[in-house]
Amino acid sequence: MSMFEIVGVTSTDLTYSVGFGFVTHEKEENFVWVLKMLRKLLMSKMNMPKLIVTDKDMSLMKVVENVFPESYAMNCYFYVQTNVKQRCILDCKYPLGKKDGKEVKRGEVVKKIMRAWKAIVESHTQELYANSLVEFQDVCSDFPLFLNYAMTTLKEVKEKIVRAWTDHVLHLGCRNTNKVELAHALVMKYLDNSVGDLGTCWEKIHDMLVLQFTAIQTTFGQSVTVLEHRFKDVTLYSGLGGHVSRWALDNIALEKSRFRETLSIDKEIFGCVQRTSYGLLCACEIATKILEEKPILLDEIHHH
Repeated sequence: MSMFEIVGVTSTDLTYSVGFGFVTHEKEENFVWVLKMLRKLLMSKMNMPKLIVTDKDMSLMKVVENVFPESYAMNCYFYVQTNVKQRCILDCKYPLGKKDGKEVKRGEVVKKIMRAWKAIVESHTQELYANSLVEFQDVCSDFPLFLNYAMTTLKEVKEKIVRAWTDHVLHLGCRNTNKVELAHALVMKYLDNSVGDLGTCWEKIHDMLVLQFTAIQTTFGQSVTVLEHRFKDVTLYSGLGGHVSRWALDNIALEKSRFRETLSIDKEIFGCVQRTSYGLLCACEIATKILEEKPILLDEIHHH
């Protein structure tokens, strides 16, 4: 049996286990069962996830959108990128390794194309996306088979992986499935092997959850009781100590440093997205606070 694992992220950037499901096969009907059980456990609409990130399993993507229609469904951009790169390696090669009589290294071709692909995914605005797309099509013009694959992929997942869209969703930095993969590896370490019965699995997972809960409580306690020196006696942070996580303060400090580097309050220059993607003040908002010598208010921080 396969284990279907669901995780979430705390305000201190730690991963916590939401649920586990044992399924005979990774098929659509089994995904439906697991996610419907999860929805029953969550019960209240207030508890429904705002965002769900999956790999590019088409059947799982479809089920997520059907069972949790109120949630924004994103794909792991790294997983999609890996598939694109594998296809690029297969399709993007010149006959005899030459173009117009000149030797072309296959590895350099792949690097050039993947740089263009990454530029698409990391585009902060739809205008930048459109420009990057044109450049990508130009770079791939000698490889129509691969280009068709890449364009089809983008048509399916564009709004699920490209920052021009995903940065407007409260994703807390979860644009890939790294956290769930690390969590799954930890569970497998506790289970030791895959031949134990459900009772044994239950006990070992319980032991893991106890330690997980303790670690999370520790970070909550540190956020309440410990305030780093750099945040003390600073007007900007005066109302936040003991009320928001240290991770949130770190992210605000990073945005503050961006303002200090440019001394600008122009949102277009900053490309501010922290407000929408993390629920925290972005650089231009922090700049205004600093210039007006005002503190950040608690109701300006997302309740997560």
